[in-house]
Amino acid sequence: MGTDLTAELLAQRALDVNIVTEAELRSVWGEFGTRNVEYEPFKQLMVRRGLITNFQLERLLQNFRTGFFYGDYKVLYLVGSGTFARVYRATHRVTNELFAVKVLRKGKSEIPGEADLFRREGELGMKLKHPNIVAIHEVASEGKSHYIVMDFVEGHNLRDFAKVRGKFGPIEASRITAGMVAGLNYAFQQGITHRDLKMSNVILSSDGEAKLVDFGLAGLGGNDPNEGDGANPRAIDYAGLERATNVRKDDTRSDIFFSGCIYYQLLCGRPAIAETRDRVQRLDKTRYREIKPLVSVAPDLPLPLVRIANKALEFDPDRRYQTPGEMLADLMLTMKRLSEQRPDAEEAADANKPLEGHDAQGEPRKVMVVEADTKMQNLFRELFKKRGYRVLVTSDPERLFQRFYENNKTADVLLLSTGHLGHSVVEAFNRLGTEPSTKTVPVILLLGENHSDWAEKAEIDKHRTVLQMPVKSRQLRQAILKSLEHAE
Repeated sequence: MGTDLTAELLAQRALDVNIVTEAELRSVWGEFGTRNVEYEPFKQLMVRRGLITNFQLERLLQNFRTGFFYGDYKVLYLVGSGTFARVYRATHRVTNELFAVKVLRKGKSEIPGEADLFRREGELGMKLKHPNIVAIHEVASEGKSHYIVMDFVEGHNLRDFAKVRGKFGPIEASRITAGMVAGLNYAFQQGITHRDLKMSNVILSSDGEAKLVDFGLAGLGGNDPNEGDGANPRAIDYAGLERATNVRKDDTRSDIFFSGCIYYQLLCGRPAIAETRDRVQRLDKTRYREIKPLVSVAPDLPLPLVRIANKALEFDPDRRYQTPGEMLADLMLTMKRLSEQRPDAEEAADANKPLEGHDAQGEPRKVMVVEADTKMQNLFRELFKKRGYRVLVTSDPERLFQRFYENNKTADVLLLSTGHLGHSVVEAFNRLGTEPSTKTVPVILLLGENHSDWAEKAEIDKHRTVLQMPVKSRQLRQAILKSLEHAE
């Protein structure tokens, strides 16, 4: 176990499973000038250099020999886990490109037909190439391991965002829904329906783009909605709706209904249909008929948006939008009209001021936030977007360095928060000041309320500042502007 592990043994295990090369290890030993090194500093240097991740380290400590690679993809971290599969962040061993690898759980792969269903779902999804759909690049099986290789999207699913945000502003909710429906419309034009549309299957990227995942359930499982959920328990909500409305299971209007459910929840902060795990209740038609009117739940919403949600949620399929394209057209037109409405006096006054988040050429500056807590991520995102910045978010300090290695113009200013990530953020802050690709980048280190002792360990400069929570938004914005000034 980890307490008995030596630097030599860790190096050998990492070499045995091919996550490091002999040359990389020689470079690490060379930095120490000897192989007679204690385990802890050796481990820290390996992690700091990006040669191993904490996820890989944990597996090495337990002496696992597998699960480090799926085909040509090296697993870095676990990013999501569900009933059917786990999703990992991974890099291609040759190109070093970042991907998400979705791996069918071992228990599911032993169930007859489940692996075949998983592969067919992936193969169907491979046909879809659209900005609002997470692209699938490869579907593979190696023995009892079955996996799907997809684009890696920096962001979170809508369910996680909604837990923190509650509800979204009308324009933002409409923009997210429009992106989602644009993806559905493209798939519809290819003859494919989603069949499992829900909040957790919509990813909101760090730049605010909605992207759909888990296409492919159409055509998989039973064909008769009267059989309940057929062979695929993930489609049970669809089965309940379709049995109640007497439509076939590949009807695009079912996707429209569930996109309406998502839109409803984004607008008012509560689900349109009652949430339950009980199979009988999920198949009960009253669940789909007795949706509380949106206008009574959120009376202040613009009525044109309420009408769009209501039409998508019509129980009678013939009264719903007939294609995702129809719903998309209404969303785009209504958003345009709402954005063109006359602003109030305060907004009109602000309109004449230059946006603080824009540079001298009028281009938005990019601020990258390193923060693990979703609620804080959203707070920073809203604060900076309001001021004209383009906001990028990551929960992994190491990801910063990879992005700057790939492009030294990744961000104009960085905000690193220790709140939920701890001392590793201070180490990243100091490292940013020494790396050639990042040493001139303005950085704000935001220390958590209980982390004041770390201030003396932070290596500051004119463009590298430390602030202590709690901090006012104006103070934070001024610190960012000052650091940008000094960097220029």
